[in-house]
Amino acid sequence: MKNHPLLTFSVGLALIMLTVGSVGFYIFQPQSPAVADSSANLSSEILANPVNSQALQTPIVSLSKTVNELTVEITSAKIIETGVEIGVCYTMPDGGDWYLTPGHLFYEGYDIYPDEFEFTSEQAADGRNFGKRCALVRYRIDNANDMTLPVQFSVLDIYSIPREMYSACKNFQQRLATNPKARAYGLKAKCVESSDGGITVALTEHDNSITNEKAKETLDAISSGVAYGPWEFTITVLEK
Repeated sequence: MKNHPLLTFSVGLALIMLTVGSVGFYIFQPQSPAVADSSANLSSEILANPVNSQALQTPIVSLSKTVNELTVEITSAKIIETGVEIGVCYTMPDGGDWYLTPGHLFYEGYDIYPDEFEFTSEQAADGRNFGKRCALVRYRIDNANDMTLPVQFSVLDIYSIPREMYSACKNFQQRLATNPKARAYGLKAKCVESSDGGITVALTEHDNSITNEKAKETLDAISSGVAYGPWEFTITVLEK
């Protein structure tokens, strides 16, 4: 029997309408509650925890240690053309000219002397707050890129050098006046300079909140002009 053209057209049209209806049902069908909640939670998580490109990079060294009330902080550690450079900031207890003694750098059994030292910034003590000084310490190392971590770095002591513009006693009195602890304790002292440039200090006044022994102990520490460590650090990351 021959196919009737009208019948063929009708069947084809019905099949097309059925297909379109099925597609439309799929597209416009509401999400189930479980799927909708999952999508919302995922969106919220992305917004709450955006991808941080810094987290994918080599972490910056940030180490800090306090010894005898003075803090030393490692602010950077990197490989440079001549070897390794350590960035360091340290507390200055008063308005004196404070330096630090960097220790050797140890790694893989090697013992490297510090080669260069450069100050980068300073915030002076003012009698209310301690001061802060930052510097770069460089170690000369051949083939630093081949080093095996970790490396050991230390600061041995922090010490004050008298400023050339002042006499030894003038330096001491200036440091005493800008030391927050001395100010809090109300410390006053007289100073006598010897022929060799040394000084002898004697406590003359202190606040009633502390004992005479504690006041003398604090004064002696200030007059010595040195704070001993060591401040020791293990560095596991070197920037390149």
